Amino acid sequence: MPILARSSVFISYSHADERWRKLVEKHLAPLGRDHSLRVWSDQSLKPGEPWLARIKRELATAKVGIMLVSANFMASDFIHSDELPPLLLAAKKEGVTLLTVVVGHCHFANSPLSKLQAFNKPDKPLEALTLPQRNKEMARLCALLMKIFGLKPGVAKPAATKAATAKQTATPKAPKQATAAAAKPEPAAEAATKAKAIAKRKAIAKKAADAKKLATEKVAATPKKPAAKPTTTRATKKK
Repeated sequence: MPILARSSVFISYSHADERWRKLVEKHLAPLGRDHSLRVWSDQSLKPGEPWLARIKRELATAKVGIMLVSANFMASDFIHSDELPPLLLAAKKEGVTLLTVVVGHCHFANSPLSKLQAFNKPDKPLEALTLPQRNKEMARLCALLMKIFGLKPGVAKPAATKAATAKQTATPKAPKQATAAAAKPEPAAEAATKAKAIAKRKAIAKKAADAKKLATEKVAATPKKPAAKPTTTRATKKK
């Protein structure tokens, strides 16, 4: 079986702690948008998908495991039988980073996770903090993940950079297009001008034809004078 590259974040939590999962994913969302960091939880499972096989696959590709520890987390048999063992083994053999975020007061000291350095102080879980204090802890979590994954602040993913470059390149062409449009008449206007010129020429030609016809009719209507008798005849009579 091929070894899958570890490049994502796996969130392990109890469904009873849904509010804390949402909080963590909300704060990590910019890392996904700006740096393409993939954060996965079982909320990404699709209807009809083999959920256990998918969870095992995601565990095998996680570079960081975030565990939202509480009394609900500690009581979950599934977490302790199917999620924690592979994460702890990967941390030991492959250097996977495990971050225990304590969200509620619980018997953390007797947990296998107590051997790992907790992300925040177990006696000051997120539920005991004010909103500004929780946001500060989440900002610290984001900074730690950026360090683990080697992400640099202010450096967007390639797709965003490429789109921005394309936009900058296309912008200077706008004045040139506007100039060309102003210099060359639009097809409709040009056609109207030609039609007007043709109509004018036809009117002039018709006027000339009417004048010629009128002159011809005038000449035809003028009475003809009697033809003069030959001079020679008159001379003969006089003789």
